[in-house]
Amino acid sequence: MIKLIAMAAMLIDHIGAVFFPNVLFLRIIGRISFPLFAWGIAMGYMRTTNFNRYAARLLVTGLVTQLPYAWLFGVDYWNVCFTLASGLLAIRLYHAKNRLAGVLGIIAVLALVHILNFEYGIYGVLTILVFYIFQNDRNLPVYQLVLTLGGIMVYRLHIIQLFSVASSLLLPVIKKADFKLNRLVQYGFYPLHIILLLIIKTFIS
Repeated sequence: MIKLIAMAAMLIDHIGAVFFPNVLFLRIIGRISFPLFAWGIAMGYMRTTNFNRYAARLLVTGLVTQLPYAWLFGVDYWNVCFTLASGLLAIRLYHAKNRLAGVLGIIAVLALVHILNFEYGIYGVLTILVFYIFQNDRNLPVYQLVLTLGGIMVYRLHIIQLFSVASSLLLPVIKKADFKLNRLVQYGFYPLHIILLLIIKTFIS
């Protein structure tokens, strides 16, 4: 359920960005997409039986999608799959036996994400970490709000990014009806919808 909602919100957001850039409502709906995917990474870390394969699937999906993604949106940063993989690694480092090494590792991941220009940058990785660490904390929406305000200031995100906080308000309700999604659907949706939108955009142009 959570991933399906995230996918639907992402599709609406991307349709708005490509074909209806002046229809702000479509972009507002899309703001809940990344946090829901971030939550999925946090939960996925706990459920996976093979961390390396999980990370590899994210990276392969990101690599397959990168060129059509850059062509579709005309951007020069790395797509969100690389941010999600970085967040997954940050969770792994959070559990490092050597606490100092873990903290330094997380700082290194954050620095690389910023330098390499991953989508959502440091804000994106920290969102995944916050969702993981505070997943059962009733104040999670407050933490996400503070983090989002920081992301808006540092990365100059549009003020509508504040609507992303709605995701942590929705989670207590929708996670009760959550179910496992087919892996092919999970990892195929991102590159497929980007490629289809690119084809439609090219045809219209």
